[in-house]
Amino acid sequence: MSTSTNSNSRRTDDEMDLIPLIQALWTSKKILIATTVAGAIASYAIYATAPAQWTASTYLTKASLYSLYKEVKEKEPAPTAIPHSLETDLYSSIQNDVFYTAMGVMAAQAITLKEVPPKTGKNESFLYVASTTATTEESARTQLKSALDTANNEAMALNLPALASGKSVRAFNVLDEVKTVNNKNSKKLLAMGAFLGFILGSFFVLGRFLTRQYKQPKRS
Repeated sequence: MSTSTNSNSRRTDDEMDLIPLIQALWTSKKILIATTVAGAIASYAIYATAPAQWTASTYLTKASLYSLYKEVKEKEPAPTAIPHSLETDLYSSIQNDVFYTAMGVMAAQAITLKEVPPKTGKNESFLYVASTTATTEESARTQLKSALDTANNEAMALNLPALASGKSVRAFNVLDEVKTVNNKNSKKLLAMGAFLGFILGSFFVLGRFLTRQYKQPKRS
């Protein structure tokens, strides 16, 4: 009987009572509020002093296979007739070569390319999001448009020099206008700073509580 009582009392001593811990946090609520506010202020100071970051982006996809086929046939007619299936494969291969050459040129110019796969996988063209970042909205937009033009011209010159000067065939299609977004999000940064301040304040209060508990003489 005494053994059972001793084991129960030892188990109770080893377990941490959460009520005093919660009371310690509530008693130190002013500290928690102060650290939360300090974290928010620090994050706002970082936000205010950090340079602006604008991202310009647009969607790209492969150029029209029909347009490519039509232009190449007019410029360089095939000397002999070939089966339709092989001809389609040939022009599809040319389309891929021109497109991925352009993607490589853009990557070399530090343009970020993110592939967006087809949603259904049924005869959908692969999409890429091309984007670049600069300190001003106009700079980001100008850099991206310049990179798109350069990539198109170089890809056409390398793969289809006879069509390089033409305007009807391109290495890729731009699906929408170039869009710009300001990457500096004050609300998100303030929330993160306040959260980190609260966490640090909680660790401080808990550390002080545990230190006091440790220093208290144990009851016999």
